[in-house]
Parts: sequence; structure tokens; C-alpha cells
Amino acid sequence: MTGVTLDAAWGVAGYMPAGDDGQSTAAAAPPDAVEDPAAASRPKVIVRHDDNGLITAVTLQVEIGMDVLSERYAEMGIPHILYDGEVDITDAWVKDGQIVPKLDVEISGEVRSVKADGEDLLELAVSPAEFDATVALDGALVHTEHVTDGRLEFAVDHPGRYSIFVVPAHPYRIKRLDVEAIAP
Repeated sequence: MTGVTLDAAWGVAGYMPAGDDGQSTAAAAPPDAVEDPAAASRPKVIVRHDDNGLITAVTLQVEIGMDVLSERYAEMGIPHILYDGEVDITDAWVKDGQIVPKLDVEISGEVRSVKADGEDLLELAVSPAEFDATVALDGALVHTEHVTDGRLEFAVDHPGRYSIFVVPAHPYRIKRLDVEAIAP
């Protein structure tokens, strides 16, 4: 087996060095120093979004290159941005051409345990006022409701650990509340 020494030239994807021995020729100048190594390691991605900023797709790699794909999207009128970095589509959206975090749901009132007597009422105020509320008991869906007045009221007569999901419209994050219903 012939030994091959790898050098800096092999660090470039698709590069085949010149020479009969499989080694690259010596570089004329030392490589440029990278000012911000963290920035250099961030992936360049294309983030597609709708007119409201909802991220619909993130393209991580494409054979024709991200710049070419971005130009083609622009020609076709597909809303997108070319972004340097990672994107979590569940936690971000596009606002004014920038990737920004989704907004947080605000809960007013004390999230507390309730007595499982059907009368101990947990009352919370939610902003934004319109949202879907989904209740699960031990992971099983038990109730859904569309709320328009920002009031979340919860009372049960069956003990257990309940998860209440507050699901507002875009651009808000989903909020999860865990409530223990204790036997009286």
C-alpha cells in the first residue's frame, strides 16, 4: 500500500492536486487568516417564506450553488432570503428581510395546581387574545377549544397531570402549561 500525506489542499471539497505523486504543489503564499472562524463555519442557507414571514422551507445545500438558486428564486418572484447561519423554523420567522425569533405568548395569573373537584377554577389571561387551546391528560388529547377573548379557564374532576397548549397564530410560539389536578 502506498502512503499518501494529506495537506491543506485536500481540505477543499472536490480538489484534486496536480502532480504524479498525488500531492498538491506548494502554495505561493500562506493562506489568509480568517477574522471570525465562527462566521466562516456558519452554513449559508436559503430561507423561503410567505408574505407574512412564515418560514416555509430552508435549503441547506444545492448542486448549482446558493447564490445561483437565490437569483433564480428572485427571477420567479419566490420570497426568500440568503442567510448565513442556522435557522430553526419552529422558533423563527422573517421580518423586514431578517431572521428574528418568534414572539412569546404572555400569561397573566398564577399557573398552579388545582383540586380535581370540577370547581377549583384556574383563571389566566393570555396575550394574544385569540388562540387555540388544547388540553392533554397523560399525553392523550382530551379537549380543544378556540378562544377569542384571551381568557383561559381550567377546571377538572379527574386527577392527573394536564398539559395545556396555547397555540396562537403566526408569529407567536406555542406555549405549554403543565397543571397538576390533585384528588380532593
